Amino acid sequence: MRVIHDVGDSNDKPTIAVLLAGEHLLVREGLRKLLEGEPGIVVVGDVADPQEALTVTRAVKPKVVIVAFSGRPLIRTLRSLRQLAPAGDYGRAIVLAARITGKQMTQALQLGVAGILLKETSARTLVERLRTVAADDHAGRAVDMQSEPTPATIRTSDSTAAPVPHFSLTSRELDIVSAVRRGESNRAIARRLALSEDTVKHHLTSVFDKTGVASRLELALFAMQHGLGEDGVALNTFMNQR
Repeated sequence: MRVIHDVGDSNDKPTIAVLLAGEHLLVREGLRKLLEGEPGIVVVGDVADPQEALTVTRAVKPKVVIVAFSGRPLIRTLRSLRQLAPAGDYGRAIVLAARITGKQMTQALQLGVAGILLKETSARTLVERLRTVAADDHAGRAVDMQSEPTPATIRTSDSTAAPVPHFSLTSRELDIVSAVRRGESNRAIARRLALSEDTVKHHLTSVFDKTGVASRLELALFAMQHGLGEDGVALNTFMNQR
């Protein structure tokens, strides 16, 4: 266990305290060097196993925990963090994974994870997501959910229609969301919808802006949470998509 910095009281601009938790020292050191160069962010701990992550989180109360474990240690850490800080006042988890299964993603969502990023994610995206999570600015929170006059619908088990928010998405953008949930590439979407790949990218950019997500993976997870698009999620296909 290594506590790098303890954040005390300050009259300056609030500091984002971050704990790094993962089995690989090289990954933790890389993250620490990246984040220490960011204004307003302080790395308060660097730990190598789930129990240490829980101990330091309880002692230091970091706003965000970047969890870079894999497999069972990942889920065990997320479950412990949720039990320790159920209100999300501190210890909000961002998962940074090389690979993650659909089942693990579902478990992570159920445990209130604040973000899931692949290790190929750019440094800029990671820092932006960290700041968003620390500010409690959840994706879609600022969107006017009543601005769409005709809500989308999903079918419940008793075959009745239940309204879900559109997030101001157009019908074509909802088509794109459905395709992303199925794990289709831009080329496949363009071919099936008779669009150019540039047009598909334009629609995706618009969808990202309206929902507040930063990647196709986050869009698929967001769509699952909010009932957007069709069923048939193929999350594992995102491991090889750009």
